Amino acid sequence: MKRDISAFFKNQNFVLLLILLVLNIFFSIMSEHFFQLNNYFNMLKQSSALLITASAATILMMTANFDLSTGSNLAFSGVLYAQLASSGLPLTLAAAITLAAGTCFGIVNGILVAKYDISPFIATLGMLFVGKGLALVVCNGQSVRSNLPDHFSAMMSESFIGIPVPIVMAIVGVAIFWILANKSLLGKYAMVIGSNKNAAFLSGINVNAICIWLFIIVAALASLSGMMTASRIGAGDPRINEFFFMDVIVAIMLGGTSLTGGKGTIIGTLIAALIVIVIGNGLSMLNVLIFWQSVIKGVILIVAVTFNEKILIGDIGSKMSGLENGSPNYSPATGN
Repeated sequence: MKRDISAFFKNQNFVLLLILLVLNIFFSIMSEHFFQLNNYFNMLKQSSALLITASAATILMMTANFDLSTGSNLAFSGVLYAQLASSGLPLTLAAAITLAAGTCFGIVNGILVAKYDISPFIATLGMLFVGKGLALVVCNGQSVRSNLPDHFSAMMSESFIGIPVPIVMAIVGVAIFWILANKSLLGKYAMVIGSNKNAAFLSGINVNAICIWLFIIVAALASLSGMMTASRIGAGDPRINEFFFMDVIVAIMLGGTSLTGGKGTIIGTLIAALIVIVIGNGLSMLNVLIFWQSVIKGVILIVAVTFNEKILIGDIGSKMSGLENGSPNYSPATGN
């Protein structure tokens, strides 16, 4: 029995699935419109950008790095894409230019962090403000809605074998990054770098190149997410998804990826992202103000960090091991 309890706490994916199930049951009881196929499709369509970006950012965090500029990159890319499309450029060319511009966020972040050893917090926070400013500059602070081509929103409204295209893109994206994290050298190297950067360097791994490329991949997908979002809503909005980076970080850390690197799972991130999505959708159906939703997500982030860094890895594992081994040093009264 004690061994089963220990295994339960150590299997974080199982705990997350249980939480997801409980949330679905709760919101289904509280709102008659929640447990409907159309609602689940809408949730996944609206959050496809989160699923794609968080999957890529998980591998980045495995190296003990992270990117706070994903939200501003998303907003900037969405506005630039809409602006270029409204100027008469073909959508393919507009998308290529936007993707190149958004990828520059990753190039700058990667060089600052890997080459100049600047803290990822400082480097990506700086790019967050740069991106927010550029998004407003590109459109003069106004949403881009006029003169957009009729097919601007076509891709995001299409379906593939009955499944909305954004959901298909999210499934493919998550699958690709699961393979990269678990079956490729990139994932293995990311784990090694996060566990011991110096040892990775001494073993011949090109630490700087891998970190830079991971920043570039995350930035490119944040840019793609911006174009997907602009296409979905039919406009380029410089203020949309201002807390997108927070959803990404919450999903990654709640999913079991360590902020200090060397540990992470794409499946955990996927389940945690679904939890974030369900909470946002459920609270909206219950008419909870968006401000309170931000408060709740902040609390979830704190709990996720505590659970992941302190409890799951350390305290629970050691205490359960003590119980299983009959350790005389463990006191039920004090927990020590």
